[in-house]
Amino acid sequence: MTDHSPSLSDIRLGPATLHGVIVVLRPPRIADYAQWRRIRLRDQRTIEPFWTSSPLDWAARHSGKQWVRECLVVRTQARAGRRLSTVIEVAGRFAGQIELVSIAPETGSAELGLWVDADVARHGFGGLAASLILDFAFGAAGLQRLTAPISPANIATSRGAALMGFRREAMMTRYFDVGSARRDHELWAITREAVPPNGFTARWITRYDGQLSAAPTTPSAPEGAPIPATTVLVATARYYAGRVLHMLDPLRTPKPIRLTDAEHPALVLRSRRRGDWAQWCAARMHSRGRLDPGPGESEAAWAARHSRSRWWRELLRARAGLHSPTGLVLAIEVDGAYFGEGRLFDLDMFDRNAKMFVWTDTAGAEQIRLAATQLLLDYAFAELGLCRVETAIELDDLGAAEVAARVGMIREGRMHSYVGATGRRADHDLWAVTTQADQSSRGQVSEPDVQ
Repeated sequence: MTDHSPSLSDIRLGPATLHGVIVVLRPPRIADYAQWRRIRLRDQRTIEPFWTSSPLDWAARHSGKQWVRECLVVRTQARAGRRLSTVIEVAGRFAGQIELVSIAPETGSAELGLWVDADVARHGFGGLAASLILDFAFGAAGLQRLTAPISPANIATSRGAALMGFRREAMMTRYFDVGSARRDHELWAITREAVPPNGFTARWITRYDGQLSAAPTTPSAPEGAPIPATTVLVATARYYAGRVLHMLDPLRTPKPIRLTDAEHPALVLRSRRRGDWAQWCAARMHSRGRLDPGPGESEAAWAARHSRSRWWRELLRARAGLHSPTGLVLAIEVDGAYFGEGRLFDLDMFDRNAKMFVWTDTAGAEQIRLAATQLLLDYAFAELGLCRVETAIELDDLGAAEVAARVGMIREGRMHSYVGATGRRADHDLWAVTTQADQSSRGQVSEPDVQ
């Protein structure tokens, strides 16, 4: 894929027919509220155990203002090309939702999420909806890899993923807060190589159409009251007010960060400065073998990525820290020299999980890399309140794997055709740590003046 992200807000997929019933995927509407609330409240026992935890009770989580906000968030992210969220219509009725989230054009990846009305479940309609999404993802959207985190207790969904061609890659420790606790989730993934010759939709219909003695029905039910107009207006106003405030984040002066280690007094992790460009450029050039996306990039292209103007753009994009597009990036300084960077990025939607990447100018300086990684993890857990930090390590990077093990990270599995922080597509091992208890709490934070 390219960096261009066309709007996905008007995408409709289908129609497709299974068991004589027409299935369509379309954007959600405010008017869907009554059907959405009725089904979600009725199916609470089958949905809530695998849904994100909340201090609100189940009914409060399905109020009119919550649905309005969800529709607005979906529309905003879809217009930016970062999310494709659709309603599953079975025989013209609301029967669930399926979406691609965290769409990343630069890596050709996204995450798949799905829930289906219990009245039409186990009839193949969820699989058909997933097939339509997969054909779009690997076709018109040009994606290369899709993932799906699935609870080990959700056996039906795991079986469905396997039938679609997903494969289990890892067990992610304490990955997600569901049922009022952080719980392990399996990482399932599918890549472009798994696309069948005639597409997923045609294959699914061929396999499952006509297998039932009777087509499932979607019985009529009281729809409930629509959302009052005042609720829609208030929820919309609050959403866009929050958006305006969020747009001002890059303009705010970030709080400077300085992390030190008593055992390595020459080492400092600090906020990057405007005057770091020359040293940053030199360190990156010297470390090209570990940082560039592959042999296909020319010397001129690599050099162009390290211009002064590129440095300024990167600084501006990272001003909001962990919530910025590039995440939180700290300079690794040794005896006053720019020695590398530590980065926390891809913060999840609940602000509790993030990814990490650390690079140093000298390949043999493993003790510096180790100490810098420890400082970054201490800061992530103690100061930022993260619950889980993970890193993807290429199979031949034995030094990074040793550092990960020594700071308490656990190897959870192997991700296939994954694009790591360097931009290279390759198999990567997934390492993660989830608790502050495993950290030595060696970092001290101070706030010097930053030029």
